Amino acid sequence: MPSRGVIQNAGVLGLGLCFLFSAHGMTLSQQGTTLFATGPVEDDYRKFVDALEPAGVAQVVFVNSPGGDLWTGMRVGRLIAQKGLKTVTAGTCVSACSIMFMGGKERTFSDAFRPALTYVGIHGPHNKLTHEVNHEQATQIYAFFKTQMAGQFNEAIINQALFDMDDGGALLRVFDGVRAPKLVSYHCKSEQTLRKNCTEFKEQDALSLGVVTRAELTHVDLPQSMQVLPRFAGGVLSATLQDPENFYHDMAAHQCTTDPCKRTFAEFASYKENKALAIPLNDTGYGMANGRDTLAQAYYSAVYFCNHVKDKPARLCETQVVNGYDVRYLLTEGAQSHASALALLQVPKEKYFGSEEFGGVFTSASGLRTQKLHDITPQTLDGIKTVGTQELAQLLTSPQPPVLVDVWAGAEESIPTALTLLGGGFAYDDALADAAYESRFAGLLKLLSPEPARKLIFYCSGRDCWLSVNAAMRARKLGFSNVGWYRGGWSSWRAANLPFAKPVVRAVVQ
Repeated sequence: MPSRGVIQNAGVLGLGLCFLFSAHGMTLSQQGTTLFATGPVEDDYRKFVDALEPAGVAQVVFVNSPGGDLWTGMRVGRLIAQKGLKTVTAGTCVSACSIMFMGGKERTFSDAFRPALTYVGIHGPHNKLTHEVNHEQATQIYAFFKTQMAGQFNEAIINQALFDMDDGGALLRVFDGVRAPKLVSYHCKSEQTLRKNCTEFKEQDALSLGVVTRAELTHVDLPQSMQVLPRFAGGVLSATLQDPENFYHDMAAHQCTTDPCKRTFAEFASYKENKALAIPLNDTGYGMANGRDTLAQAYYSAVYFCNHVKDKPARLCETQVVNGYDVRYLLTEGAQSHASALALLQVPKEKYFGSEEFGGVFTSASGLRTQKLHDITPQTLDGIKTVGTQELAQLLTSPQPPVLVDVWAGAEESIPTALTLLGGGFAYDDALADAAYESRFAGLLKLLSPEPARKLIFYCSGRDCWLSVNAAMRARKLGFSNVGWYRGGWSSWRAANLPFAKPVVRAVVQ
């Protein structure tokens, strides 16, 4: 029996964004005349049939769905169209979700999430495991979109979205342009395509493309189970500042030597969310970010601005506050989790896990890679030792453990003792940009690993992540003489069922 065509979202490489698909498919919840649906699209058609069978549902709101099964997307989209229901996108509605959304007789965006996090993502079907594109099954999506978009149907753009695909990560993103007109629709033909190389459609928006039928936003009150809680580092933030005014006053007294610095602390509570404040270890000053799209972006941006101050050497920093939450306890919990995980670590009997030793025989690293960072890596690197899972566990439990550096931080889990160097595996074609990046990288790495001769090992998400390759090669170039590379990374450590800790981020390169 041939496998069903599958659409799913592109992976995001960089500041650690990652979708983990549930095996149970979408979650549905009805409030009054509105049916809410969230999560990955699996074999969910019967759920929608049962939910829509009784009279009373007038609209379906899709809440942050990464997509999934094509068959389900088409069947549910047609069911919604037959019933003449309205559809609303709250957050992202990608891939198979976009097909269901397009079934709406009236289609709108909602105001539930920030503009940059509110869009419909369209692409053609592909194999779930291999990401190989299947153009034959795209014709049914094309026909459905043409019917639903009616007079607004743009044949050229929809053709590009459905057929101009190098892999399953290709995507046309159509944003809510009402709140943020500068967020133009754009199409990337691969998950490897750099944003600057994607095709922009500056003369088109969601309304002119027929993705939505009304420009006005639809206000929705999300069910409590679908509301995004203030989460970070594996837990829900709960430690709110009890006396913000005194808290910021005391912090300013310790960190500030100038009046502008003191004013920043005094005014921080009034700044736009999402916001964060970080302070350096054993130094004055701060790093601050506000108005970011997510808590994580605010947290990491504050660390970055604290790490890198003009005309000052790099320094390690710790975030103290995110929005109105005191997050200092995360640092304590993170340190404790590393100690606990290391105590539980036992050296596995097998050398390798998760196929870390296979693939990449015909791949070489002749230099730092600036593109296609999600691709099979070589099995070996010149002058750099490739470390397997068993060997890494042995080293971490030895009397002289290495400095282990995570340049990915894409999961809320870290290998025990790992120091996070967020964004530490990039490279640039432009010589000036790369030199500036390398200066930041070098400054932070010397703080994380102050002894150049001590064993230094980098890791990333797995054997198909070039971030750790770039970081290891750059470290060797900078004079670190004992550099290692854990090729299997997070995926192989997970496959070996070895303990994890919580990441602690004190260094952000970009």
